[in-house]
Amino acid sequence: MAAVYAALLSLARSLRQILDLEQYIDPLHKERIVSLHENVNFIINFLEDYSDKCCDGTLDLVGNGIRKASFEAQDFMDSYMCSIPRNNSHSSSSEANCDKVVNLDRDLNMALERINFILEESIKMNNGTAEDVRSRTYSSRVDHPSTLKTTTRNIIVGLGDDLNKIKERLYESSATLRIIPIVGMGGIGKTTLARRAYEDLLRTQHFDFCSWITVSAEYERREMLSVLLQKSEKELSGQSDEKLKTLVYQHLMGRRYLVVIDDIWSTKVWDDLRVIFPDDGSGSRILLTTRLSDVAIHAGCSSDLLHQMDFLNKDQSWKLLQEMIFGQESCPLHLEEIGKKIAINCGGLPLTIVVVAGLISIGNMREKVWENISKNISSMEPTIELQCSKVICLSYDRLPLWLKPCFLYITAFPEDSKVNVSELINLWVAEGFLKPSDRFSYLEDVGERYLEDLVNKNLILVKKGRDGKPESVGMHDLLREICITKAEEEGFFHHISSKKNAWKDVAENPNRRISIHCTQDFHEWQIQDSSIRSVLLFSKKNSESRLYLSCRQLSILNASDITWPNFSDVISTFINLRYIAFALNDISCPHGFPASISKLPYLETIIAFVSSLGRLQVPYEIWEMPKLRHLFMNDRFHLSYPSDIGIVHKTGIQSLGTVINFRFTEEVIEKLVNLKSLTVFFAVYDGRWDYLNLNNLFRLQNLEVLRVTVQSVPYLRIWSYAFPISLKKLSLRLVNFPWENMAIIGSLPNLQMLEMVGILVTDDSEWTPMEGQFLRLKHFQSTFDYLVKWEVEKEHFPCLESLIFCHARSIDEIPSGIGEIDSLQLIELRYCQESLVNSAKKIQEQQHENGNDSFEVLVIRSNN
Repeated sequence: MAAVYAALLSLARSLRQILDLEQYIDPLHKERIVSLHENVNFIINFLEDYSDKCCDGTLDLVGNGIRKASFEAQDFMDSYMCSIPRNNSHSSSSEANCDKVVNLDRDLNMALERINFILEESIKMNNGTAEDVRSRTYSSRVDHPSTLKTTTRNIIVGLGDDLNKIKERLYESSATLRIIPIVGMGGIGKTTLARRAYEDLLRTQHFDFCSWITVSAEYERREMLSVLLQKSEKELSGQSDEKLKTLVYQHLMGRRYLVVIDDIWSTKVWDDLRVIFPDDGSGSRILLTTRLSDVAIHAGCSSDLLHQMDFLNKDQSWKLLQEMIFGQESCPLHLEEIGKKIAINCGGLPLTIVVVAGLISIGNMREKVWENISKNISSMEPTIELQCSKVICLSYDRLPLWLKPCFLYITAFPEDSKVNVSELINLWVAEGFLKPSDRFSYLEDVGERYLEDLVNKNLILVKKGRDGKPESVGMHDLLREICITKAEEEGFFHHISSKKNAWKDVAENPNRRISIHCTQDFHEWQIQDSSIRSVLLFSKKNSESRLYLSCRQLSILNASDITWPNFSDVISTFINLRYIAFALNDISCPHGFPASISKLPYLETIIAFVSSLGRLQVPYEIWEMPKLRHLFMNDRFHLSYPSDIGIVHKTGIQSLGTVINFRFTEEVIEKLVNLKSLTVFFAVYDGRWDYLNLNNLFRLQNLEVLRVTVQSVPYLRIWSYAFPISLKKLSLRLVNFPWENMAIIGSLPNLQMLEMVGILVTDDSEWTPMEGQFLRLKHFQSTFDYLVKWEVEKEHFPCLESLIFCHARSIDEIPSGIGEIDSLQLIELRYCQESLVNSAKKIQEQQHENGNDSFEVLVIRSNN
């Protein structure tokens, strides 16, 4: 039902947006549209509340009819939105538009009548009435916290012996290069085991250089080489692959290195990679994971080094299931017998157990729920793969309806990709998957709660940032394969690879959403089907692929690595676009950032990936876009200002970056009332800073994230400006901020993350924090420039969890008071002097003596 539900949500969103343009709509038309909007919301509420209560298959039988009628209605609404006049002209063309609107309104009513008829019949089949559904009050759909007590990141049940064996082989005294493969089926825990061994070894400093690369079925050679060189692909763009291989070889020569090659599928890939790893008698190790024994054997390892993963036994399976659900608590006695049966039926596959734990958390602790799950999870399937597939499908079927589209959407991204959370949520918003809620001011906040629910149900992998919030998400490849099939079956997403006849594939499989994975260096994509609303196109890095679109009703375009010739000339005709990520280069936009993009009335998110154009000037027309929420570029840009052009209305912009010499004028402050995230770069070379109006910065009362970088001659005057009290994250780079002024930052009541790098002070300084400040600070990272004395008591940073020193040269030791902070979990030292390392080790001993066994010190040394 995900595709059906998503279609209805999209239709409801279109109706809402039309109602927002009430000044341009005939009052008679408005009355009908309000009625239509109410009908669609009724259908959505019915599906949310009754989809898991209807007779088996009842809604599936009517689902295709609902979806088809919704698509028809959506097509009408898209045309309606394009034809609404947005000026006060009463010309004959406006009258013609009104006639067109009447016809579209009539057609829309016919489509929705079909939807209502179908649903009325399905309600009757379930012994209910439409009035029963209409009379219900529907609350926010994000108020159901999971009961899971822990996450897979901290659990290696059944892998303790495996971990010890792997670490012994990595530590052994042999000076020759050793290749250690971990072999086993998908979902058995190969990556979990390798990751735990890798993280443990990072803390020991046994190896001079450590790196993790993920290969997967789609092998990206240059991406792997750039990771090993610790440089971006952009920095290496002028080098050939053979030259990069040589650079990697030279980079590793003479070092004792540990490289993990995760998920390698091909002997050819190994042959391509093997030549870059020197065997110079330094005791280096390569740890690789693979499903294929022939790949492990081909890698040249001895039989005693190959590590074959086994399934968990019944006791290990039950222990893992318990820990996933209850954490350190005990399973209730009345659930123990049925719980052990469920664990056995998972077939000893950790992935299956993890997914089942998430499934159980949905149903809470009722014995009847556990018994029902046990009946649906049979150990009689002919293969573990089929059993895992059945469990995953069952877990997906039990998801609340409002989470299903969001979950399936993740399958659109390439295998093993780390999907940026902000990007994903912005796509959910643009697709219309998120319903407005009285509890949240922004749809993005609703999206965060949806994501939290999915994480707690163990269906996605998550990487969290220092603030504890998810930064990126992914999906286990076995689970992803199953979910791609589910997305295709439901008509939710169509997946295409350039290995196939791509143009024929697009033409013969019309779908509202398509995900294209381009694996060739060059390919031309021509997409003409008018039914398509979302295109997510992923290309190889540095490819020269081209995109040609003529589907004018497109809402979503994610094609940041693909050149769209004549983009500037045609983009304004795609009137229904809500989200666009595009390549901004000399071919697509020969004259820079296109002002024509501002003509798109519904566009919410703009992400531009700039190449070869230098610094850009974003035109003033951007301020006039009524729906714009996010404007990102991977490079810095200049921005014209409202005060220059007389714009008076407020904007909905929430995030903006990176802006050169952002001016905090009163006009800007008044308009950016919704701004939550801002990244700025100040480049001033004449000493004239007054025109930036930094004294107004504190007035951005909704700003939560601020990143400031300075490049100036002479240096920016000493920073004495106040920050918004709403700030949660603050990053200052190359800012002249004396340590004596830290009370300005310490007084921020909501600050959780602070980064201070390259602090431009010139005299040795001392800093004694004041009690009652930094009350919520959890993570502090700094170069601690010119700080020679730092006096700290535990009361100064009562919530501090991690402290990171980067290239700290002035301070000799970490204050002992840091070691008394009860909440501290990590001290990380990146390229710091030995005296700092020694003082960190003393704090570690102190923390462990106080019972804080989870506290750790991580040291990263220079590779030069």
